[in-house]
Amino acid sequence: MKAMVLSAGLGERMWPLTEERAKPSLPLLNRPIIAFTLEHLARHGVKEAVINLHYQPESIRGTVGDGRKLGLKVHYSEEPIILGTAGGLKKAEPLLKDSGSFFMINSDSLSDCDLGAALKKHQESGALATMVLMPQDPKTGYSTVEMNNQERIVRIAGNPPGDSDPAAGRYFFTGIHILEPEIFDFIPPGKSDINKDVYPKLLASGKVIRGHLHSGFWREMGNPRLYLEGAISVLRGGKDPSLQPLQYPGGIYLDRVLPPKQVSIEPPVLIGRGAIIGAKSALLGGVVIGRQVTIGKGCSLRSTLVWDGARVGEGSSLSECIVTSGVSIPAGVSLTNKIFLRPEGYQGKKQKMERLGQCWMISL
Repeated sequence: MKAMVLSAGLGERMWPLTEERAKPSLPLLNRPIIAFTLEHLARHGVKEAVINLHYQPESIRGTVGDGRKLGLKVHYSEEPIILGTAGGLKKAEPLLKDSGSFFMINSDSLSDCDLGAALKKHQESGALATMVLMPQDPKTGYSTVEMNNQERIVRIAGNPPGDSDPAAGRYFFTGIHILEPEIFDFIPPGKSDINKDVYPKLLASGKVIRGHLHSGFWREMGNPRLYLEGAISVLRGGKDPSLQPLQYPGGIYLDRVLPPKQVSIEPPVLIGRGAIIGAKSALLGGVVIGRQVTIGKGCSLRSTLVWDGARVGEGSSLSECIVTSGVSIPAGVSLTNKIFLRPEGYQGKKQKMERLGQCWMISL
């Protein structure tokens, strides 16, 4: 079994966190986001994955390598020019076409979808493609996928044009496809999007694209706010296998560190190896502390992510913040909804940013 993992995007909605690294390489519970995607695929029988690369490719290649530590073999498909979801798939055709049914999955979302059950249903249906869906929530703003009571997709974001079927269910797409190799026959070389350019033409011609309804966990990591909320949600759920070896009683996760002394903890909390938490501090409401982090005495952190190697000065209070690697937060500050970046490590655009001691700061 093989999979295509889409990772070539510029990550513009995630700026400034993606100024110098690709979005799939951002840390999630002190591991790159893409590691969760690849391990999820491996647990469901995927032996080989193709990752397409464009923006900051070494940030992904350097963390994933050949994939063996994540349970599968990884191939890379370089895109000097971004080709889109269908164009990128077409470029990787030589690596995928002889595999039988295969997955294509976004690398900026997390799910506990039972891929094995979805694959079985897809293969039994005889469909050319299956889209994994969830019930639409108008507040999310995701494009609507219409599916009839035979579980056939009829329209995607209003395409192909025509009258909407009032009996069709409304769903949104989770970023997980199951595809047959015949899909390559319908994708021209060059840039194209599978949902906008390929699927509507297939639907209009009578080809069968089915939907598989997922009712479990799903989180998009498309922008800094969603990334922060998603990380805390995964931590609070406590179900990801990577957390099990770190579990300590009471919703606390410790990576080769002892429980901090004289520290108030409101779970869930993850503390990375080598981290030091000062006495009389408080970690509240979902906090991830990276490796080799130093939190000064008397600090309060609530719903905050602190990346590897950062420092928070004594008596500081942070709520709903992202502290990136190498940042040093001054003592005694109280801030909410901020992203902090290291000045010597950040060379990108600085509009809407302000200085705080030795770091850049921008609203989340």
